[in-house]
Amino acid sequence: MKLWTIAWFELRILTRTRAVLLNLFLLPMVLIFILGSALSGNFTDSTEAAIDPARVVVVEVQAEAEGDAAGRSGTGFGFKEFLDSPEIKQRLQVENITSREKAIQALTRREADFAVVIPPDFEQRVTAREEVKWELIPGSDSVKNLVAEMVFQAYLDEANQIQAVSIALGPNGVLEAMGGMNDADSTYVETASLSEQGKTYSSFQYYAASMLIMFLLYSGLSASISLSEEKRNKTLYRLNAMPVSTLEIFTGKIAGNGLVAFLQAAVIIGGTSQLYGVDWGNHLWLLILICVLVVMSSMMLSVIITLLSKSSAVARSVVVTVIVIMTFLSGGFQPLPIELVQRLGEFTVNHWALQGTLRLMLGADPAQVMQYISMLSLYCGLLLVAGIFVYRKVGYHE
Repeated sequence: MKLWTIAWFELRILTRTRAVLLNLFLLPMVLIFILGSALSGNFTDSTEAAIDPARVVVVEVQAEAEGDAAGRSGTGFGFKEFLDSPEIKQRLQVENITSREKAIQALTRREADFAVVIPPDFEQRVTAREEVKWELIPGSDSVKNLVAEMVFQAYLDEANQIQAVSIALGPNGVLEAMGGMNDADSTYVETASLSEQGKTYSSFQYYAASMLIMFLLYSGLSASISLSEEKRNKTLYRLNAMPVSTLEIFTGKIAGNGLVAFLQAAVIIGGTSQLYGVDWGNHLWLLILICVLVVMSSMMLSVIITLLSKSSAVARSVVVTVIVIMTFLSGGFQPLPIELVQRLGEFTVNHWALQGTLRLMLGADPAQVMQYISMLSLYCGLLLVAGIFVYRKVGYHE
């Protein structure tokens, strides 16, 4: 009973402030509309993203050093057939160039998006089991860099396989492997959809999911403000002196602020579904579970930061900064093809919540979604333990 009295008190304080209500319920809908409309070009309803072909310049050093009569470095391993394949032509516009310096100039002037420098005697050195490397020079467009790197890496993987066969089976094995690379039916690029049903998400779906998670994380700010006021007014100690347990105080504040967050989630999910046509999938109970875990993580994160901060202003600044950084790393503002950012994003609550929600939207099997929910539960559990520990240690001690 005492727990719900504290929760009801927190709920009344929040609902009395119009600015809080506008920020909680109106702002998310406006941001989803703006981002979903403005960045719709980055998403498509087809199974493949619309990316312009990358302009690639290829420098074959052997041809420059020894003349065209010496042959082209990569042709012996089916390099010409590789570039002429229909799948590659859809993604790369290849032009041969005579020197590395000219390739750098083309990249600097943005006349090319990517450059490849093939070393002398590439075929001979691979056959002789010697180490040899290509120089892949990226341009200014990160997306086209990623596409070109993946395409050429597919070819180099085949070359590595030939070298491995040469070491294991000798010259006869090399001939058979090279025959496979020259096969016209070989496919180096395979286009796949994001789900087994062939579905992909729209810009409105993506930003509805990312903004839902971000604003649920912001719900912890209300708990942060409440705890900061209790510390500033010296009332946490008074509450503890009353016949109310520490757990009841802690849980009551979390419950009161959490109820507002769950109402916020209901408004975002229902509003985007009705106004923007966002499909949240067929497993509502899994979506609710994700929202509960995100809210709990938000509350615990805010409690930890607030109780360890010297002032309420510092606490709020740190909470906001942490949420923005986690949203950025998880791709909440825009999907980022940078591997380092993606790896760092896996250490955030946003990543697991966003990926789980997107798979719900794509109609994935519940067992697949549960993998992400399990990781989200682990983060929530760790934050819960840390939050309770910090509150018991410093929560009401002045």
